[in-house]
Amino acid sequence: MGDDTSLSLSTTELYFWVSELQAGRPDAAEPTFRKIVSRVDRFARRTIQKFPRVERFVDVEDVIQNCLIRLLAAFRDIRPQSRQHFYRVVNELIRRELLDLTKHYFGPQGHGANLSGVSIGEEDGEYSPLAPNALEELDRGAAFHEAVAELPIEEREAIGLTYYHGWSQRDISDLFQVSVRTVQRWLESATAKLKARVA
Repeated sequence: MGDDTSLSLSTTELYFWVSELQAGRPDAAEPTFRKIVSRVDRFARRTIQKFPRVERFVDVEDVIQNCLIRLLAAFRDIRPQSRQHFYRVVNELIRRELLDLTKHYFGPQGHGANLSGVSIGEEDGEYSPLAPNALEELDRGAAFHEAVAELPIEEREAIGLTYYHGWSQRDISDLFQVSVRTVQRWLESATAKLKARVA
């Protein structure tokens, strides 16, 4: 995982931050919020790489800002029971934000879908026309991300941290205080379910 210990979050810090947020005093826990912003920034930058078409239309800073807005709204109603719970909420909110952007840009009336015949720029990495099967691939990608959200909670978190954030099985086992073999079982089960759903 290679986390900077200065940015690590404890359950106590998270609980205090939420208590202050819900009491209308978010500035009282500003050092914790800075850590939270850093976490959301890191997670969002990694996750958006799994949504390459969306990445061409949006600034990652806007994604981070929208995810923080979602996070603040969510924690006005709930309390993190642990670091695991916090990561679970953050991962889910980032996935929802990017799925919403995928639907916005590539739905039937989406700006991205309707630029399928238009080239913009000549530099590598700039927008280029969609390939004939691109919409089918986008549908399959969206189905994959939605299927991840429907997995049992342990499997969803194991897949989310592995696929979206590049965590090792050891990192995940340390976070959830289980054996590496347990994480492997979660991943194997999740992979089988995703293949059946998205095949």
